[in-house]
Amino acid sequence: MPLLTRCQHCQKLARVADVFAQRQVRCPFCKQIFVAHAIEDEAPTAVRPNGTPVKAATAQGASLPRPAVSASTTSLSKSITSKNPTQCPVCKVSLQGATSCQQCGWLAAGQGVAVEAEEQLVLCTNPACGTANPRQARYCARCQAMLPSAPGTMLHQRYRVDKLLAIGGFGGVYLGQDMQANRQVAIKDMLAADPAEFNIRLNFFRREAEILRLLAKSPIVPEVFDFKEDGQSAHLIMEYIPGKDLLQILEGQGNRPFPIDLVAHWGVQICDVLTLLHSQQPSIIHRDLKPDNIMLLEDGKSIRLIDFGTARELGKTAKSRVAAKTRVYTEGYAPPEQVIGKPELRSDLFALAGTLYQLLTGKAPEGQYTAIELRDMLASQPGKVPAEHRWMYQIIATNLAEDVNDRYYSAREIKQDLQRQAVTTSAVCTACRHVNQVREPHCSQCAAPLTEVMPGCLNCGKVNRQGSRFCIHCGVRLR
Repeated sequence: MPLLTRCQHCQKLARVADVFAQRQVRCPFCKQIFVAHAIEDEAPTAVRPNGTPVKAATAQGASLPRPAVSASTTSLSKSITSKNPTQCPVCKVSLQGATSCQQCGWLAAGQGVAVEAEEQLVLCTNPACGTANPRQARYCARCQAMLPSAPGTMLHQRYRVDKLLAIGGFGGVYLGQDMQANRQVAIKDMLAADPAEFNIRLNFFRREAEILRLLAKSPIVPEVFDFKEDGQSAHLIMEYIPGKDLLQILEGQGNRPFPIDLVAHWGVQICDVLTLLHSQQPSIIHRDLKPDNIMLLEDGKSIRLIDFGTARELGKTAKSRVAAKTRVYTEGYAPPEQVIGKPELRSDLFALAGTLYQLLTGKAPEGQYTAIELRDMLASQPGKVPAEHRWMYQIIATNLAEDVNDRYYSAREIKQDLQRQAVTTSAVCTACRHVNQVREPHCSQCAAPLTEVMPGCLNCGKVNRQGSRFCIHCGVRLR
């Protein structure tokens, strides 16, 4: 259903798609950008094309006359009234009494237009379009983009769509109802109009369902209930997670950071998920860890890690592990190797550090530049970081390093330091008891191995230890 909002600049009312709630939109009247907040205390039944509200009732309580709407009113043509032709405030095309401009799709309901007629429309989610389409339409009449399912739609004769929660490049997520199990569910709908593109995305969609099943034992990963394919449609049915993501909460509280103990607790839980992903054979990397993909439950403490759509296998052989892959990343959270299409396990550690940094400071990370800033701050401005919190900033700075060998080797190591609330700086050799710097591949006194085995050298195939920059067998530079 369209959202009624008021421009903060010209104070005129307008209607936008409800998926744009709390997001920036452009006012059709003054052309200024503003955040669309829902108006709850004044709910007029219509908005005139000049932005002024039509009162819902007179002082005596008599409501405005509204034309009768039949149950079959599902198309734009049937939502047109013959009275009071108006002009679209955006493109100046005559509306002829329609609920929506058929040229640009802006919802500008005129006086006397029934609300029920508006509820039959499905708005195109293409930001460059926004056209209102008939309820049963699957493709936008203007730009041919695939449309989300309308509320009330039954999918696979079992799942009812109740509300569109989010929309992205690969599909939409709805709040729905499992009619057989009698429970609320989240329905992820893959939107792809082109058959070839659909087949490509379908493989990622299937893989996401498999990954969620692999992570079924994790308490912070949503449960997957079902996966359905039917022709050119595919739906992933998951546990519905009420609440908001951490980025929404941060922005909603003026980017006020979260308490360090709570951030550390969330970090430990995320490390458990990453450890489970990385320990698969072959290993799986997440590739898009960020505050947007972490939901905070209503208790204000519990989290759920969502959206594994970009996760993928690292590869079974050494060559496949270092081969270029699809460039999937979010700027600021992705390390250099991922930006050029060659992510590895420690790329997720970089993203985790960027996420912890934003939750701890309220500032968006800027990749390795944030690491440089943190190191300078820790070294030359010690007063800026409380002594009791330095360990957390050191963990973050280390894992935001540009060189993968300067980061922690595993999520398990990060978890240990988060739990200890201290940074591990040394490692004792089990062979000679010599104390070495942490993450050195071999003991500096007896040369005994100190770290775990890494994938074989691409040149000679022989194994080395994590942290080795050159192969100890043939001298070739290692990844």
